[in-house]
Amino acid sequence: MNFETIFWAIHLPLMALFLVGLGDLVHIWLQGRVVGEGNPSAGRKFLILLGRGLRAIFSRRLPVILRNFIVEAWFNRRLWVVSRWRWLSHFLLLNGFLLLMVMSGIAAVADKILHRLFGLGGVPWIAMWYTPDHPVTALLNEIGAVMMTAGLLFYIVRRYITRPAQLRTGSMDTWLVVGLGLILLSGWITEIARLNAGYNGTAPYLAFIGYPLSLLVAGWNLPWEELSEWMFLVHGLWTSVVIVTIPYSKFIHAAAAPLLETFEGVRQEPAAVAKEGRPFTFWQMVALDACTRCGECTLWCPTFTEKPELDAITPLRKIEAVRRFTHRELGLIPRLIGGDGGSGQALQTHSAGTYDCTLCGRCAVVCTAHIPTRELWIAMRQELVAKDVYPEAFDALRERVLGCHNISGDDNNSRLIWSENLPEIPAALRGKTQAEVVFFVGCVSSFYPQCYSIPQSLVQVMEGAGVDYMALGGEEWCCGFPLVIAGMGDAAVEVMRHNLEAVRKTGARFLVATCPSCYHTWEHDYPRILGEPLGFEVLHATEFVARLLHEGRLRLQPLEEVVTYHDPCDLGRTSGIYEAPREIIRAIPGITFVEMEHHHEYSLCCGGGGDVEMADKSLTEKVARRRIQEAQATQAKLLLSSCQQCKRTLAGAARQEKVRIRVLDVVELVAQQIQPASDS
Repeated sequence: MNFETIFWAIHLPLMALFLVGLGDLVHIWLQGRVVGEGNPSAGRKFLILLGRGLRAIFSRRLPVILRNFIVEAWFNRRLWVVSRWRWLSHFLLLNGFLLLMVMSGIAAVADKILHRLFGLGGVPWIAMWYTPDHPVTALLNEIGAVMMTAGLLFYIVRRYITRPAQLRTGSMDTWLVVGLGLILLSGWITEIARLNAGYNGTAPYLAFIGYPLSLLVAGWNLPWEELSEWMFLVHGLWTSVVIVTIPYSKFIHAAAAPLLETFEGVRQEPAAVAKEGRPFTFWQMVALDACTRCGECTLWCPTFTEKPELDAITPLRKIEAVRRFTHRELGLIPRLIGGDGGSGQALQTHSAGTYDCTLCGRCAVVCTAHIPTRELWIAMRQELVAKDVYPEAFDALRERVLGCHNISGDDNNSRLIWSENLPEIPAALRGKTQAEVVFFVGCVSSFYPQCYSIPQSLVQVMEGAGVDYMALGGEEWCCGFPLVIAGMGDAAVEVMRHNLEAVRKTGARFLVATCPSCYHTWEHDYPRILGEPLGFEVLHATEFVARLLHEGRLRLQPLEEVVTYHDPCDLGRTSGIYEAPREIIRAIPGITFVEMEHHHEYSLCCGGGGDVEMADKSLTEKVARRRIQEAQATQAKLLLSSCQQCKRTLAGAARQEKVRIRVLDVVELVAQQIQPASDS
């Protein structure tokens, strides 16, 4: 029996199936949008993406790409930071597998093509790859097998023995263990049988595990030669079977995750609104397969911590659900026989989990695959709206924003009602039409009395610094953020267009917002959604006040107090502004600033984001209480933030928990500490 002929007769069709599966997966990915390109065909998208990738590689961004590939994709820096043991398991398993696959591929090319087809077997550096137990290949093969075995053992212990709470072990994980485990087991047996059958070369001892094992069992009365040939066939064909499953199993993350990581910072950002085609971009489709199911995100999810009975909240489950729906709708088999792309109770459960997310973005910070989760969750909401599976409360929200131009349903002409409580209404708020700075107040500060003091304080600061400013009054409409994050971004385009035209009419050079959500929407979403530059600079109030301090236009009085600071999600993780608020706090003489346990990019959410309060108010309150407990642990008397929504939720939690701490916006503190001009 010619075992080699049998192997190739089965292996080649299996590799053809693998290529079909890989093509099917790439086709699914290409159903995602390509940013800035409308809705071209899948083939056209592929060419566009290939062109962009090549241009990025052959440009000044090459160092960034190389750094991302080495540090993030290959070394996996984030996993190194999270857990050295998990990093070691991943590193050994991945690199052991890659080493063995590369060695097998080189050996096949050297033997079947260069040696047999071109007669180059006499070249030493070619013959070494297919010569049994050549010193180089024997050592490299053994190192690869040992790395892979050790990595898989670590993986098995964590998944099936220690079983940390964040793990969600399923069939995909089990297949990885079974597939790789049998490859390794059959490989070790094949090597032992080969060595005892006498199929060895000059340095069998360099197989430092297989060779000693072969000596231990050499005395067994077994047909080693026949066993060697059978095991070669079994090992080779089983490896081929595992390879066939790669496009449809967890194995594919080993290609998808590095792809995401390598081009991080180079990929074009998606607009928050899908103008046509599917809501997911190409890169978001790749992200669905990049998830490693490590469960790290679960530990950092603030809403799942407070609502553990709904596992669908976890990032892992959300990605798992959409991947399943997508493959059932767009995969090769569903395209041939039909598929529904998700329906019934599974879709309802997914919707509940997706809308109970605050979009805080903590999961993205710790994701070892570098999945940009916040944008992915918004795309999921867009798809749920398209399928009419979302909370009814958002219909009322859309009606209020489009009909009343604000989230509360109040008369929009009363947007400046908060100014009536100022000692004197400044001229800047009495119908001024031209100014250097436009103060975009936002819905919450305009219509919720608990937050009136925030715009009042910024007005006092600007008056004290001699800023040429104005507000739009009734011409200011909701920025559109609540609709965008609800998955109804298409409805927000009208209000965005109105706001942009209203600000441009003023001739302003700057737009200043105290609301981080308004700031982020203006700075990041407006240019992408409207497809044009704004023509003015957008600043958050803390950035603006920090500038005034640097320019010497404000002087602050001392304050002997212990304070702590809460990073708003939309200002910190989403917009990258961490230091401006802290610069302001440290500029106040005498103040003692203490960070909470979780701060900067790891800051806990206040619970007020993601429109969750409309879907589950009690969940918002629970998340806020946990943050208040962290603030209480600092023994601070003042809890500062830079967001009117954070102030609302945290102040409410402090009252409910009876915690003696005062919650203020940073701008409010600055207004209190402004040194009068007579004292300067």
